Amino acid sequence: MNIIPWLILMLVVVLGTTAQLSLKYAFSTSNSGASQSPLSLLLSRYFWLWFICYVIVTILWLVVLRTIPLSQAFPALGLTFALVPLASHLFLKEKVVLSQWLGISIIVLGAVLVVQT
Repeated sequence: MNIIPWLILMLVVVLGTTAQLSLKYAFSTSNSGASQSPLSLLLSRYFWLWFICYVIVTILWLVVLRTIPLSQAFPALGLTFALVPLASHLFLKEKVVLSQWLGISIIVLGAVLVVQT
């Protein structure tokens, strides 16, 4: 088994998580939240970080799909659903309640079970 495609897949998960956090941060820091202008959002460096991350994620995802079966790669991509709340808790100081911790644990366990061959 070649480990490089799996490392690329984990990079896709990390960059996808980074993109989600940067978009959230772009919305929360540009001007005054709901009344912000679209231009102020477009001028935000965090918005551009989101955009660049997703361009890279898309390219890397195409690389992953060439080498890892979709039945394994797609569930592993679901790890983003576990990392986003963890990163939001760590970097954005969002509260994660017990039920979310349980859900995160189930997602991680499920991804591990599915990607095993």
